[in-house]
Amino acid sequence: MICKLTASCKIALWITVLIALLSLTDTGVRAQTRRTDARKKERRKPVYSKTSKVEMNISYDFTVPGKTSKIQFIVALPKTLPDRQRIYEVNCSPEPTRLFTENENDYAEFLFTNPEKQFKVQINVKASLFRYDLSIARKKHSKNPPPDPNSHNFLKHEKYIEKDDPKIQQIARDIKGNNKAALIKNIHDYVVRNMDYSLNKADLGALEAAEKKRGDCSEYADLFVAICRAKNIPARVSIGYTTEATLTPRHAWAEVYMRQYGWVPFDPTWADVKFKSARQFHYLKSVYIYLTHIRHNPVLGGGYYSSCRYWGDSPRIKDSVTFK
Repeated sequence: MICKLTASCKIALWITVLIALLSLTDTGVRAQTRRTDARKKERRKPVYSKTSKVEMNISYDFTVPGKTSKIQFIVALPKTLPDRQRIYEVNCSPEPTRLFTENENDYAEFLFTNPEKQFKVQINVKASLFRYDLSIARKKHSKNPPPDPNSHNFLKHEKYIEKDDPKIQQIARDIKGNNKAALIKNIHDYVVRNMDYSLNKADLGALEAAEKKRGDCSEYADLFVAICRAKNIPARVSIGYTTEATLTPRHAWAEVYMRQYGWVPFDPTWADVKFKSARQFHYLKSVYIYLTHIRHNPVLGGGYYSSCRYWGDSPRIKDSVTFK
């Protein structure tokens, strides 16, 4: 027996089919929208290479006027650091008088007796640089790493990091955060919002940076570290080179000790000057070559990269850094 549909039944059936088709279309649109939103979100997230191989050449060109009987020249050298960099080769020309380690930093010393009027010291470094930032630290350390017993050394008031000064203390009191990560980000954002970049011939330090609201990478890092220390958060300045230099390859950034992750690097200078983005709090490129965490290095007479002592007339030294 064949059943015949009445007109009203046909209309009802067509309505049912139409509703089903609309439902499927709406589901597809929602799924496509979710995928589009996910892709947009992923595009907003910086995508950086996790490892960069680099060859760095440093040249110090000496000109020795007048009478100079002896020159002692000491250079800081990069060394392998977990999660930061692997140094494959360091070649010096001429050969150093000695290589030594002090305060966990490596150095090469050169002694020149009756030096020529013009000569060079050249250093070649081959390395792999690893991307390491807060986003990587959170993925890497699912469990708390062993504590750093020396982290308290980076809570002190010291030259260029005047964390006990009343002005720095007042800035620190005004910055709040629901947790340590949020507090550190708010300190980072304070520095980015309140500093204007200007290249200085001499270091200003955190206090002068806070007063003048300007400075170069050293002042950005000093102020960030000083405020962290004023909030009782261990922090330190990192000094070295960057392979993506704007004005100079010499660079200073910062590291903060977070108990669940260990030492985590941040770069408020680049967040302000290079990227103009607060998201750079979480992300850094693999472009940093670490030399030292000592802000006022006694081995180098308070300097960061090299020191020169001489007996007689002062030599002139011109340095240059190139990358391959």
